[in-house]
Amino acid sequence: MLRAKNAAVGLWTRVGSYVARQLTDGYVPGEIAAMYGSAPQIRKLVAVRLWHEHGHTCPRCPQPRPGDYYMHDYAESGNPSRAEVQARREKAAEKKRLQRGGAPRRPAAPAPDPLQFNDEPPADAEDAPPEDVPPPARAPRPAAAIAPDWEPSADDVQAAQTARGNAGRAPLSLDQLDAVTGKFVRRQLDDDVRAAAWGGRWRQWAENERPAPPAADGVVVPFGGVQQSKSQQQRAGLAALRERLEGGSTA
Repeated sequence: MLRAKNAAVGLWTRVGSYVARQLTDGYVPGEIAAMYGSAPQIRKLVAVRLWHEHGHTCPRCPQPRPGDYYMHDYAESGNPSRAEVQARREKAAEKKRLQRGGAPRRPAAPAPDPLQFNDEPPADAEDAPPEDVPPPARAPRPAAAIAPDWEPSADDVQAAQTARGNAGRAPLSLDQLDAVTGKFVRRQLDDDVRAAAWGGRWRQWAENERPAPPAADGVVVPFGGVQQSKSQQQRAGLAALRERLEGGSTA
């Protein structure tokens, strides 16, 4: 960390948040690295071995694809894998579904053993439908309210950033993406919107997002030992001017 310096460590931190949120298991897509940092910062992280590029020799870390990177010792640092997180989420969702009175899900049928040969038909072969009968259509996914902790996928983020670039808009930073997602989720919850999927709606929202420019003279600054807004400072200044004028007239 000390050898990487502050700028490269900032990139390492921002991309680490992305990797954890998108469940990439420590892999850093090259386009994400270029979006959040500069080429010198990326080279610095590789040079000090905080990141590995394709062809590295670290025995503990897997090889990324050419053009991508891997965060050194990501799994060994206690970060949960994508499979672990998804299993935990599915377990929590199943628990909530049972609490709402739903029936438990039936476990999937085991896959047939390819090494077992049996010429006899199964016991329920007579009840099986004819082969020319098409399978029943899958029921559409029911619409539901958005989860308060909903997050866009990596494909959603990349599609929105690409659309913004095609429209001549600047890409959103990591902080702006978090802010956009927070506003999007709050709006869907406030309007009680229900949908089967949220990625497309979020992409349209992010494509049209126009981040506010950095505040200049309207920022909150210390005034008299208390944090005040610009309007509060103006009112305080007018009150002070009025006191001076009244004092002069009295004199």
